[in-house]
Amino acid sequence: MSTASTVSGNDQAAGLRDIFGSELCRIICIASTLDPDSTIHLGHSTAHSIKQLGHRVLFVDEVPLADRKTMSGFLYPVRYDLGQVFSNSVELHKSLKLIEENLWYATSVKLRPEISSRYAKYPKLDERLVKHEIDIDYVIFPTVDPQANIVAYYGSNIKRILVASTEESCLKRALVMIRQMAELQLDEPLAVLIIGGDDEATGNAAFAKLQEASQIALQQNIEFLGWISALTAQRVEIDLDDMSFNPVTKGPTHEFVLPHGFFKAISAKITT
Repeated sequence: MSTASTVSGNDQAAGLRDIFGSELCRIICIASTLDPDSTIHLGHSTAHSIKQLGHRVLFVDEVPLADRKTMSGFLYPVRYDLGQVFSNSVELHKSLKLIEENLWYATSVKLRPEISSRYAKYPKLDERLVKHEIDIDYVIFPTVDPQANIVAYYGSNIKRILVASTEESCLKRALVMIRQMAELQLDEPLAVLIIGGDDEATGNAAFAKLQEASQIALQQNIEFLGWISALTAQRVEIDLDDMSFNPVTKGPTHEFVLPHGFFKAISAKITT
């Protein structure tokens, strides 16, 4: 996105605040090197934690059903997708599901195909929320593929957080994600949270390695949010014939089990 288009977007956002008397919400893009199921739970639990701090939160789930290994469906039943909203075939309020007080849920599985086929149109999600007088403080958007042109559809006021584990393969994926997100990361360094590993020293070493690679390859600054300990558990998948749980046959065999303190820590970073 060019500087001119960014300035134009900021001017439009200011205009919406003047017209509707409401601030645009903040978009929290949580890029994750974890598996898709863990990434969904990461975003969902973070949304819950922020909601418990007294904020109005919209959780956006974009992971296709085919990529889910331990879920038989979406977290909550929905009829319409944000992709249909951006193609102007469905009104925004029809795609949002109120889960509990101050917490909404929406899927955006269809948005990427709509963007690829050029059917998706602006305005951005944050501007649409203001226009429809839907008062949201934070939109939580977890993803395993944070392409800049996709993230841009969600809003102008975007905070990007990268969650990576200490494994070499995850650090390599993390570097790719830094490159993706750097396209819209204008002034502030990208925030990185490291999870897993034997101890904090392992987490610190993983961040240092990622920081060096980011500087050398991308000349992109990153900042360390910290290290979070996490247990690993064997992953299972659902046999849809008899609804039994079995060890996975493809992909990673284990997943992270994040402690409750993780979500309190990341929520504090987001809201301060």
